[in-house]
Amino acid sequence: MTGAVVLATNQGLGYLAKDFYDNGLIDKVYIKQHSSRLNNPEWYKPEAHVKYLHELLECDTILFFEEAWEGWKLIPMARARGIKTVLMPMYECTRYPFPYEPDLILCPSELDYDFYKRRGKNVLYVPVPVDVEWKERTRARVFIHNAGNGGIGGRNGTKELVEAMKYVQSDLSLIIRSQVPIPPVHDPRVRVQVGTIPPEDLWSHGDVFVFPEKFNGLSLPLQEAHAAGMLVMAGDRFPINAWLPKAPLIPVDHYTKERISVEFKCAHYAPETIASIMDKWYDADITKYSHAGRDWAIDNSWKRLREIYLKLLSR
Repeated sequence: MTGAVVLATNQGLGYLAKDFYDNGLIDKVYIKQHSSRLNNPEWYKPEAHVKYLHELLECDTILFFEEAWEGWKLIPMARARGIKTVLMPMYECTRYPFPYEPDLILCPSELDYDFYKRRGKNVLYVPVPVDVEWKERTRARVFIHNAGNGGIGGRNGTKELVEAMKYVQSDLSLIIRSQVPIPPVHDPRVRVQVGTIPPEDLWSHGDVFVFPEKFNGLSLPLQEAHAAGMLVMAGDRFPINAWLPKAPLIPVDHYTKERISVEFKCAHYAPETIASIMDKWYDADITKYSHAGRDWAIDNSWKRLREIYLKLLSR
């Protein structure tokens, strides 16, 4: 039996934990209250909830996503009882050095793996599975950008994308979806939708997903857009360029060193460059990229990877 400390908010970390639960990898959850966003406790059946952290010590394995928060103190207690502890980090945001050392660091990207492997940790890289409905896209006409909550430090590149539209020459359509209000965009080609869209509707519309993300190893939006058959226009940076088709990627203008929990490289993109890539691909035939996304999704599906995760989470 596996217990987990989770967020249940409408954001990447919340959806990630929910996917693990929905696919039978998590049995018990302690829901961490977010400082500013509402939780969705109904994502988990009543019998899956624990009220107190120490109740997770009744499990065989305890899993943490990105951060353990107050759950770090469970690690030495779990080790004393022979309970396995597993951390899936997002290295920029995961506290380091760790207050206590988990038994296994299960990395969701090659960038996270490189960071912890260089530090001599017990670390494995396994892709995060993705299951979304695939749809064939044939022409690059409608561009989608999911700003979400904006991301730490404007990580999702929304501001740069809006600035890039000043240089876009083609008659493309851009839909910007944001869970929080953003400044008005005065361009008839741009439509802004504010609010939270149900996950099952995120990838039903549009041809191109444009996301000049500045940092991150794992990016669920990029994975899901690719798996849904969209052309993905993200930054040409590691590890994104190690698994996405390179042709539509946006060249990085320069990097800076930033710090959240550790120091990391932050990519920056020139609006003129973003615009030129969008113009280059507007109305292009993207059928082969759409089908490549379907093939990638099969290789990285829950059906294929679930058993691997079950073995890694077993004691």
